[in-house]
Amino acid sequence: MNRSNISRVNNSQGRILEDMIMGAARMYEQEGKLVLHKESEPFRVVKNLDRARGRAEVQFTAKAQPDFIGCIKGGRLIAFEAKYTQKDTIKQAAVTPTQAAMLERYHTAGAAAFVCCGIGTGWELSYFMVPWKAWRDMKENYGHKYASADDLAMYEIKADTVVRFLEYKNPKTSRAENNPFCLVTL
Repeated sequence: MNRSNISRVNNSQGRILEDMIMGAARMYEQEGKLVLHKESEPFRVVKNLDRARGRAEVQFTAKAQPDFIGCIKGGRLIAFEAKYTQKDTIKQAAVTPTQAAMLERYHTAGAAAFVCCGIGTGWELSYFMVPWKAWRDMKENYGHKYASADDLAMYEIKADTVVRFLEYKNPKTSRAENNPFCLVTL
């Protein structure tokens, strides 16, 4: 598979990941656990191509922000970026410098900041909710600027038809003092 096909599949899988996150968000909101919304990409329409089909040529007007922003029950803000790769490892650089700067600002201000990522394909696909500090310090934590599913095992989250980003698989991670989701009764 050539590079453009791999990119196309990764983008498509990334959209599926975002849809699965929003599915869980709707479920959590109904349960009163959080409110979350997907941030829109900032753009302006340059030329309408097919108004009936909603097609247009657009120009992005700003660098991308984190994909999701919301509030966890109890009042804590949550902000996270969603990333997907078919490879065995995910690069730290998958988060753009602008996204990283915003996640760092949220983290510094006391928000729960994360990168929610999917790694792999088919039956080997796993999802992780990685605290921003762990993602940011990947080189120090793992010795390199990428992480495998094994590296991120403690941050693995449950997934079925939705990506249950509030629910870690590892009970120790679920009870950790620095886990912002301890505020949420699951």
